[in-house]
Amino acid sequence: MKKLILVLAVLSLFACSRNSDEGLEKKTMFTLPYGALDDELTPLAESKIAMNDGFFYIIDSSLAKMMKFNSYGDLLLLQYNQEKNPTQILVHKREENAPSNKAAVPFPYREPSQIAVTDDQAFFVADILPDEETLWSSEYSCMLTSTVHCFDNQGKLICDLGQEGRASATPFPRITRLETTDSSHLVVHTQTPEGQVIYWFDDNYKLIYSVLADNSILPQEETADHIVDMDSISASRTEPLLFIKADYYTEKEDDIDFYKSSVCCYDLTLGKCIWSMDIPAAETLYQLLGVYGKDQIYLVSPDDNDTYNMLILDGKNGIAVNTPLAFGHKDIQLLELSLGSHGIITALISYEDEVSAVWWRSDKLLKEE
Repeated sequence: MKKLILVLAVLSLFACSRNSDEGLEKKTMFTLPYGALDDELTPLAESKIAMNDGFFYIIDSSLAKMMKFNSYGDLLLLQYNQEKNPTQILVHKREENAPSNKAAVPFPYREPSQIAVTDDQAFFVADILPDEETLWSSEYSCMLTSTVHCFDNQGKLICDLGQEGRASATPFPRITRLETTDSSHLVVHTQTPEGQVIYWFDDNYKLIYSVLADNSILPQEETADHIVDMDSISASRTEPLLFIKADYYTEKEDDIDFYKSSVCCYDLTLGKCIWSMDIPAAETLYQLLGVYGKDQIYLVSPDDNDTYNMLILDGKNGIAVNTPLAFGHKDIQLLELSLGSHGIITALISYEDEVSAVWWRSDKLLKEE
């Protein structure tokens, strides 16, 4: 009887969700060639993309540079490491006597790895510190190697951030993700051998919350008889909430079987999970892409060579959207997939001789009645 009730509940969730067999239409915004010039990307480089209000921020870690583009692919701001980017090649190609709105600014990036943008176009870049500025943490059993550069919307450095906030002398552990909220708060995700450590700063770069996110903060009745992999964490854009996606496995003699995936909502003000729900019909593992608004939880999973499947969970109410993301081409390499502040999914897609910045207007699905 219990199994029948569960099946009916899952079918009800899918019946109420918005589905699209054809998938969301991918739109290519602009393309970038491979190379070392100011508006080019290094082949096979670790690249990150963030988008807000039609402005795209792209990091090239190999060349230690950050590029800001408008939706037409015009380069508006370039921050570059002078040692890795010789000045003589930083020439903006344009018609003779045509005005240029590009600003090229030297900045001593070392290995920029993550980026996030606020609604007013201030942005944050995670970077590593020189060896002499790193520290050992006995608390987390790892080296503290990272900092966050905080810039205003003109690209002017405001401060470098450490664990305690502005002008902190304590570096972060390895930074794995940066997020911003609707209040221009910054959420810094780090990884340590003890678990993920999350730092939440207000718009004045003051530390408000920090938490060691390990298996002990998950609902204990769910972790008791299973092997747990805390896969990914994302922050609400409106409330001090973290959404934790975890995968559960059952150990059977010489094998380990997948059991389920779930999402837990952790309230930072209360210091505990306030609800959790299983991801319905999770035949495959989903990646937690991000959160739109308070609790619109975006999950994606590779479905085919040229398709991802996307679920959007409406908080603990279940599936709001269930649809494919069609890439439209099999011979590609996905470099980076991210969620913009307005619920638009963006990506960097690598082809044989160029990289495309694309988006899917997933926000339109949520606005439909």
